[in-house]
Amino acid sequence: MTLTFLRPAGCALLALLASAGVAAPAAAQDQSTEASSWNIPGWTFTPGIIVGALYDTNVAIASPDVNHKTAGDTLLKYEPFGHFEFISARTNFSSGYSGALSRYSDLGDLDGTDHRAYVSLRERLSRRVTIFLNDNYSQAPTTDRLELNDLPFQRTGSRHNALAGGVEARLTKSLDLLTRYEMTWVDFVRQDTALTGGVVNGIRTELTRRLSDRLSAGGEYGFRRADLNQGTRQQLFQDAGGVLHYRTGVHTSVDGSFGVVHLEDQTRALSRTGPYVKVGLTQRAERATFGVNYSRSYVPSLAFGGTNQSQEARGYVQMPLRRNRLYLQESAAWRRTDPFDPAEIALDSLYLNTVVGFAVQRWFRVEGYHAYSTQDNRLAGGQITRHVAGVQFVVSEPVRIR
Repeated sequence: MTLTFLRPAGCALLALLASAGVAAPAAAQDQSTEASSWNIPGWTFTPGIIVGALYDTNVAIASPDVNHKTAGDTLLKYEPFGHFEFISARTNFSSGYSGALSRYSDLGDLDGTDHRAYVSLRERLSRRVTIFLNDNYSQAPTTDRLELNDLPFQRTGSRHNALAGGVEARLTKSLDLLTRYEMTWVDFVRQDTALTGGVVNGIRTELTRRLSDRLSAGGEYGFRRADLNQGTRQQLFQDAGGVLHYRTGVHTSVDGSFGVVHLEDQTRALSRTGPYVKVGLTQRAERATFGVNYSRSYVPSLAFGGTNQSQEARGYVQMPLRRNRLYLQESAAWRRTDPFDPAEIALDSLYLNTVVGFAVQRWFRVEGYHAYSTQDNRLAGGQITRHVAGVQFVVSEPVRIR
């Protein structure tokens, strides 16, 4: 085995995504949160480390006191990471891990670790059939970094895993089929919390016909089963509607779907029916990719075991590091949760994640980092806001394995 060191300008992207929390676009659900491909045939391994000095304005993840202040502290962050990738004519495989250790200056009892790991596989079985598999795991000492729907901000250990796999098939010259299985689970490490956790399994099928080189339309059907609160509450979701995909050019795409969703809460003998909608726009330029997405539907509550009407809007900017010595990675997400059970909490949440960096050398980068999260439960004194900001240094270099 021979190791060959490479120095592409994109060597630190995994570090950026891991540290900034830049998630894959909501419309591109088959993408995981790993680094972008360098399109180097064969096996490549990228080790690296991030060292940062940051300030946390709300270490307790709590509402302000009577003086409208929250407890803050400086911290040092150490984040080793690694990324494997394999590319061939039929296979695209990648996997990686990052683990962040945060050490506070004054409040050492709040020191914690984050763990994130992923695996992604796309295999072209034939000219007409492709299979895919994605899995993303994260573990964090606070719930605000998970960015999940209806999850209240708390300094509570949390674990989250999202698994997806399926088949893309071209049935005829103009007819395409996509079938996708998803499994999501959430667990909370501390037992002295009202958060319950649970598991959601679902299957979604989409059948579309290409009406032209740019336009395709069709229908979709989805089925989800939620087992919540240690299996004591079960819910079934079914949705059906139409889908539309339009490409205004080589670099611009618009995707949308709309229809009806039906909920059956088997534990409480309740049912609801309402509309759902999802729209997304993606613009790919030479030096940056921009995107916005919006969705509205019924979703299970992995925090409290109920059901919510959820709205979500996302926007992102991703500048490929291999093309930009000065770069920006930005993501924003807004979520509104309206529970059907009046005893549960309604939440409005906003997340902003920003990394601005400069490549001093291709293997060494200096970055300004800022993560902002705020949540309002619409009650007096119920707003929680947190900033984590500072400077970090990234050292990383890919190695080709021969």
